[in-house]
Amino acid sequence: MEYLEPNIFKQYPILCGMSMKGEISEYQPSGFSFRRASLTDEQFQFHVESMENSIGSGIGKKIVSLNQVHGDQIHEAGLSMLPDADGIYTNNPDLVLGIALADCCGIMIYDPKNMAIMALHAGWRGAKLDIGLKGMEIMKEQFGTNPSDALIWLTPCAGKDRYEVGPEFMDLFPGFVDQVNLKYHFDLRLYIASTLKESGVQSQHIELSTICTITDDRFHSYRREGNMGRNIAFLGLH
Repeated sequence: MEYLEPNIFKQYPILCGMSMKGEISEYQPSGFSFRRASLTDEQFQFHVESMENSIGSGIGKKIVSLNQVHGDQIHEAGLSMLPDADGIYTNNPDLVLGIALADCCGIMIYDPKNMAIMALHAGWRGAKLDIGLKGMEIMKEQFGTNPSDALIWLTPCAGKDRYEVGPEFMDLFPGFVDQVNLKYHFDLRLYIASTLKESGVQSQHIELSTICTITDDRFHSYRREGNMGRNIAFLGLH
């Protein structure tokens, strides 16, 4: 499995990246995917094992993911069964957090002082619910995180130039929607970054990917290819 790595965590003991589709001939039927529903059991197992080998997660590390529902519920990783949710956190180095994405944005949070991590899934609904702000509050409560210490990567997602929305978004996200020739374009990443800054996160501690999943066919995109597959953004402590 090929994956994109952020720069912001490179000097820290962190395992983080976002999967690419790779070669369809190798990853049937539509490239590497973390969407179980579009794969046979055998295909999904092959994809997961390929991911584990590629990221070097090591013996004993478990990839923990969620049934994402475009909400704002956030839970601690490591439970035998997790309810529907869109965020997960841990300070357990034996776990790798996984968020499935196909145009939505992954918010990958690392607290280097308290050695704790959180991964959030945010489409426009999660963004409107301010899941990033809620996540930072939970990090404070659970680990004593100071938002000014937090390092954050906002993953590739639908970019503003191609993220067309309805006119109602002008009222939902004032200042983050541009009108161009009767079309409306929403800047999801910039809105998420703005809410994180409200919580006390420093601008220089937020890395915003410039990649648009709708236009970059190295990644799955719901808007471009339908419900074919999912990228996985992952985050773990070494």
